[in-house]
Amino acid sequence: MNPARIEKFARVADALRCPLCGAEMTLQGASLRCGSGHSFDVSAKGYVNLMRRAVRDDYDAGFFEARSRILEAGFYRHVLDALLEALDGAAPAGPVLDAGCGEGYYAKALDLRADVPVIGLDTSRDAIARAARGGNGVCWLVSDVANLPVRDRALGCILNIFTPANYAEFTRALAGGGLLVKVVPGPLHLRELRELAGDRLRHATHSNRRVVEHLERHMVLERRLRARATFDVAPDQVDDLLRMTPLLFGVDTDALPRERVRSVTVDAELLIAR
Repeated sequence: MNPARIEKFARVADALRCPLCGAEMTLQGASLRCGSGHSFDVSAKGYVNLMRRAVRDDYDAGFFEARSRILEAGFYRHVLDALLEALDGAAPAGPVLDAGCGEGYYAKALDLRADVPVIGLDTSRDAIARAARGGNGVCWLVSDVANLPVRDRALGCILNIFTPANYAEFTRALAGGGLLVKVVPGPLHLRELRELAGDRLRHATHSNRRVVEHLERHMVLERRLRARATFDVAPDQVDDLLRMTPLLFGVDTDALPRERVRSVTVDAELLIAR
């Protein structure tokens, strides 16, 4: 195994706690171990699986492969740029955690710029295995946002991008003055796909009001930023767009007139809180 895929975890071990008993963890050889004897091996690909049982959901390998192609095509680059702008000058006092990192698009970009370690965490082993491909400096963990394997007040920043939050865990794990950047869909997000699906969708319209109200019950919302762009879509990209969005979970996408999709709008709102 490439030693760098193990050694990077030494940078974050003192910020981690055992997900089973809460004890502090250390890097011993090629494993993260706690004082109670629980041990989690660093895989040959450079990630650690901290979950004893796999989570069953709709986010399979095909979902992440489709989303990776859309991300690599640049459809979400403006969202990444807005995220990096929001973090510019933030100087977090501890590691940055991307909670619900998926295939790691944002975490890997941030790792190239950050002066602190970056941790990418997701319940999906498929997502984390894809994120770790090729080797990189991010410390990848298969774990649960509802039970962060992170010590109290150990993190300088948490990213929560297009994925559910757990504010009890976020506020526990953030150091004093630590920053949360939550990215949520804007009102026009994927509007072309919404129009295509029509009344097949459970929620035809979108509002962030309840999301913002829920956040403000736990943290102080400092800023809101908008990142929106519309892109032309090639015919071979339509299948990936339909495959990679939870918006269409439960919808028979084979029955949709996909030839109507000529463009797509990616609309995001960044909620920046402490």
